[in-house]
Amino acid sequence: MHRLLRCGLAAVMSSVVAAAALAGTAAPASAEPSRGDGRRVTLMVHGFDREADTNCASSWQNARDLLTANGWTDVYTFGYYNKSTNCDIKFSGTTDTRIQEIGRQLAWTVYSSYSSQGVPVDIMAHSMGGLIAKAAIEGVNRYGVASTAPDLSAVSMDAQDIGATAWPSGWPPYLYIEDVVTLATPHKGINTALVDACAITHEQCSDMRDGSGFLRWLGAQPPSQMGTDYTFLASSYDDTVARSSATNGYSAHHWSIYNKNSTGGTLSHTTMRTTATGQWQAQWGGSRTTAGSGTYAPPLVQAMNALYSHEAS
Repeated sequence: MHRLLRCGLAAVMSSVVAAAALAGTAAPASAEPSRGDGRRVTLMVHGFDREADTNCASSWQNARDLLTANGWTDVYTFGYYNKSTNCDIKFSGTTDTRIQEIGRQLAWTVYSSYSSQGVPVDIMAHSMGGLIAKAAIEGVNRYGVASTAPDLSAVSMDAQDIGATAWPSGWPPYLYIEDVVTLATPHKGINTALVDACAITHEQCSDMRDGSGFLRWLGAQPPSQMGTDYTFLASSYDDTVARSSATNGYSAHHWSIYNKNSTGGTLSHTTMRTTATGQWQAQWGGSRTTAGSGTYAPPLVQAMNALYSHEAS
């Protein structure tokens, strides 16, 4: 699996314009990949940034360092703003680019470089990034599954401007995304005056408002064509996303809500994405997890464990 990636997307990472990952006709894989525990190709998707200048490297440094220290060899960042920096893969959008369209760009990227080669991937996402990941899967399920596998042999993907890539119209025919872990994602939207004000000038804030048309379209936990296991991590002290929204109304396959650590520290919306140390008090549950409460691993460690397991507990 990792050899396939290095022969494919490695060329994308080393060149602004690359076609190695897209060589040949993207015919359907002979069979969907089998599910199992493992350190799969992992894509990291950041959250909303009003200034649209996210530094992918610094945003995900703690998470990336943790994964690579524990045996992950194929970890890549996905950015979606024209002023974003240090992203392995980038879509040059703005804060007015609808979340569904970013999801479509992510879907084609995953399909062309991985799914069409029979390679499953995992996704770790923060805040709005979790909605983008789900939008990629939901869009394929709604609009792509009945389509014929496209011939991508003449397509070259610009890793730093995937929106300039001549993708076929619509959505790819299938995706193989085994695990999705979200950190402080507003699955049920955000209902605050701050987001209402942001929605006046930024379409992505409009999409994230409680009850938006986008969120009604998106649904709950859409499965990719190999099935997808979802883990949603929340904080009782998140200053942006309520824990009921971050856990999708406590309906995820696996959810956890962080309270205080042993010294009384708490986790904000941002530190949910950066914290890999400490012992925390938490509650947990989900449709595939026995409910409980007590001492818990920090968010990034729990996220790593969920990525490793094909059905995290």
